[in-house]
Amino acid sequence: MPIKVNNVSHSYYKKTPNEVLALNDVSLNIEDGSFVALVGETGSGKSTLVQHLNALLLPDSGTVEVNEYVVTPNKRKNKKLHDLRKHIGLIFQFPEYQLFEESIIKDVAFGPRNFGASEEEARQKAKEALSLVKIDESYFERTPFELSGGERRRVAIAGILALDPDVLVLDEPTAGLDYQGSKDVMDLVKNLNEKGKTIILVTHDMDIVYRYASRVCFLKGGKIDFDGTPVELFKRNEKTLDLPYLFDLASKLNERGYNIPLDKIHTISDLVSYIRK
Repeated sequence: MPIKVNNVSHSYYKKTPNEVLALNDVSLNIEDGSFVALVGETGSGKSTLVQHLNALLLPDSGTVEVNEYVVTPNKRKNKKLHDLRKHIGLIFQFPEYQLFEESIIKDVAFGPRNFGASEEEARQKAKEALSLVKIDESYFERTPFELSGGERRRVAIAGILALDPDVLVLDEPTAGLDYQGSKDVMDLVKNLNEKGKTIILVTHDMDIVYRYASRVCFLKGGKIDFDGTPVELFKRNEKTLDLPYLFDLASKLNERGYNIPLDKIHTISDLVSYIRK
């Protein structure tokens, strides 16, 4: 399900002294099955952009096309947006705060029920989604609040996966998690991408961008300032971005005479392997 963002602009606090232009004539194409990271300083427009993809926000000008769905500035012309939100799954920062049911299985089944599935169908979809995020069946009847932070995050993601969206949009999915929790979530996201889901990731963590994303868009002042591979972005040495640890280390080794391909280094093991060569 390809996405086309066409000359989208969006302002907050319109027609007031505090009006802020969050997106300024942004155009972007996202292909099926891609893994795209959106990066930039706080206030650069990342979260505003992704909220246009499933019409949580409407553009002031421009359009967003997702297959036959077209999001426009005119509310009356926006049809079937309820259906669009089934195809574009948006997971906000700290999604576990949105867990509310008395049991994990009921919470994950809520989305399918809301889209018209029977109780039995919703429960089956919930089981399949929980299996995808590696939550054991013995946990299904437990309250979500007995889980660790990483487990709650995966349950929240399962709540979106139960709708079987074509596109998964994640806004800072590792925020507040320790190393293992972050790795579990990102390995899950990578696995979903390998199974064909389009991933759009908003993050400030450049190590995650370097390790997982195949494409990165750098937003600055409401515009896309760069669109390319992570290695190409980091070679620019953008001052507002921290270089990923592995990229920085491999680059310094290359300055000392090594020949390490920067686009092939995703883990410490990868780096060690090339050093040995």
